[in-house]
Amino acid sequence: MNFEEACSKVDSKEERLIELFRNIIGVDTTVPPGRNYDKLVSYLEGEFRKLSFDCEKVLVPEEEWRQIPYPLEGDRINLVAKKTNGLTPVTIYAHMDVVPIEEGWDVDPFAGVVRDGKIYGRGASDMKGSIASLLIALEVIKESGLKPKFDINCTLCTDEEIGVFPGVYYLARKGYIPDGPIICMEGMQEPLDWLASAGCVDVAIKVKGRSCHSGMNFLGVNAIEEAVPILDELLNLKRAVEKRESSVPGAKMPNAPSDKMTPMFNIDIIKGGVKSNIVPSECEIIVNRRYIPEEKYEDITREIEDAIENGKARSKALAVETNFTHIYPAIKVNPNTEYALKMKEGVKIVQGYKDSDFVAMGLSGSTDMAFVQMVTHNENIIFRGTGRSDSNFHAKNEFAYIRDLKALAKELIYFLTQ
Repeated sequence: MNFEEACSKVDSKEERLIELFRNIIGVDTTVPPGRNYDKLVSYLEGEFRKLSFDCEKVLVPEEEWRQIPYPLEGDRINLVAKKTNGLTPVTIYAHMDVVPIEEGWDVDPFAGVVRDGKIYGRGASDMKGSIASLLIALEVIKESGLKPKFDINCTLCTDEEIGVFPGVYYLARKGYIPDGPIICMEGMQEPLDWLASAGCVDVAIKVKGRSCHSGMNFLGVNAIEEAVPILDELLNLKRAVEKRESSVPGAKMPNAPSDKMTPMFNIDIIKGGVKSNIVPSECEIIVNRRYIPEEKYEDITREIEDAIENGKARSKALAVETNFTHIYPAIKVNPNTEYALKMKEGVKIVQGYKDSDFVAMGLSGSTDMAFVQMVTHNENIIFRGTGRSDSNFHAKNEFAYIRDLKALAKELIYFLTQ
């Protein structure tokens, strides 16, 4: 069977694709807390074993995943499914967790409702839908007698949506990610050359004061008011940071500060006080810092610490505590490797795109592939998934187009066999 016939076979498996999608979406792996990884892994292991893959369940040790500052429950079970013949290895990656459900959905987010060529569900585009596409691709390859040109190493992983210590980071550290191309199925179906993603750091700052009756405020130290000099220094730093530019092109969006990737510095949360007649004894500030590939984590933490120290010098706060959480490193990949170009060729054949249709850019979102690159130094990372810009990633009524689920399966078949 040739590639064109394999594509027709993918089209004929639409009902099977929807069945797989619904079974995968139907397991609630919302994180936090991230329950039910065991249930989803058990189901996926059965599907991979039908395809003659060797499977291994890999648990992240609790002392590792407890570094993640969220209320988590249950074992962090990752699935590694391999089929080896002594060829160049390719790792195909997807994460199994999804973000929480917010109000306002028009359909059951765990049911896989089909309407007007779309299939809805939490994780449809980010990124459980990609797992269904992968299984269809592997089914067609086996049933069609096509010979893969790679050893295939599939990794289905935990906790991407919260970072800090996702499952694939552990797999990379323990040697489960071999040297070779990596296909991260979290990309888009639109013609995008993904060049880079931002790193992400959260900074928690606690400003300590002394409470007292607000009618005798001279007896206390107002933590909110004494946080103001620190906020002032942080805003000065924000203005300096956001003038920086990467060498990587950025997303072309309205009001973007540059046509390059730029850092982002956000004061996102302020908490303080319990009642208007009590001088507050504590004020908490949360800063979210997105950094470009040219920046280093150590430099980012140092300049924030310096800003806080400058603010403290003008503050009467009794103490200031600072805690940094490195959620993701930044990542930069090479779009011109032989493997990236092969995937691009498959995309052009399946979708009908031309070279001139593709837009190269870095994105301000973050990815756990950055941890993989940090460990392996691999720039052969290719992003290709089921989503489009209108797919409602992380929003109500998330969906994927059924045609795009089939397209990703065809693109994977091309990459693996042609």
